[in-house]
Amino acid sequence: MDFAVGLARCPGTCGEWVQGARNGVPFLIDCPIDRFSEARVTLNLNTTGWDLPLNKVKALQVLELLKKSLGLPRLGGQVEFSLQLPEGKGMASSTADITAVAAAALVALGEDPVPERLADFALRIEPSDSVMFPGITEIEHVQGHNHRLLGPTVPALFLALDWGGAIDTKVFNARPELSEHYRRQESAIKRAYQLACEGIEQGDLEKLARAGTISAQCNLEINHKSFFQPFLDWVLQKGGLGLVTAHSGTLLAGVFPQSGSLNQDVSRSLLSEAQQRFAPAYLDLFHSHSGGIVANKIEITENTG
Repeated sequence: MDFAVGLARCPGTCGEWVQGARNGVPFLIDCPIDRFSEARVTLNLNTTGWDLPLNKVKALQVLELLKKSLGLPRLGGQVEFSLQLPEGKGMASSTADITAVAAAALVALGEDPVPERLADFALRIEPSDSVMFPGITEIEHVQGHNHRLLGPTVPALFLALDWGGAIDTKVFNARPELSEHYRRQESAIKRAYQLACEGIEQGDLEKLARAGTISAQCNLEINHKSFFQPFLDWVLQKGGLGLVTAHSGTLLAGVFPQSGSLNQDVSRSLLSEAQQRFAPAYLDLFHSHSGGIVANKIEITENTG
């Protein structure tokens, strides 16, 4: 077999429900959504180069890591993205790209793309979210020593916006003042963590949104968002339950119950009013997602005609 093809999809996130530190060790609770990175990887076992978009540097890094780990020095091929996430907003675009590419390559080679293996690849490149795991997961996103499944995703609707710009995850997590920020906020983050765990266990979106709001407020100290309080007030006025933020990104989102009361007309009205009130550079509606990857090997059929 000289050629092999794999296709994989990984969800992004609407920031993080909670992010901070416990006993000085940074961790986060991910917030997977129905937006994805999807990659098709065509492998050639008789070449060494990669054909992929120039901006997908981290996807290239994971392919080189994969080559070394599998002992395949002559592995190369092509990567095509059919779905992509906005970059620099805090939607786990890099993690999703890395995960989708690694999973597609592994499944093409007949390897099992288990979440633990994918997380190890991602964490060797940069601090990473845990979207490769199903459900809502807590992960030590910098040191990468531990992760824990907290439970299934709680249904939610997110009205997400930002005001432009981009933040590099690696640069953010290397900031010298970050550890002191985490230390000052550790008590509040502990409270947010407890609320989040209760909310996930009980399927209680209100508790989860309260946890998200507490963590988002703590994050303002090191990642200020000017419209935070007016946006929070407006979300609560419109029947929302709180906020979730991209702690190392620009995104901010209102958390709403995912119910029949928020039909398409109401959703369109919320988007229109948010655009008028807050003039964001980016605005969208997401639904929560069950997390985890989907990966398939694509069988190549020879044309005998």
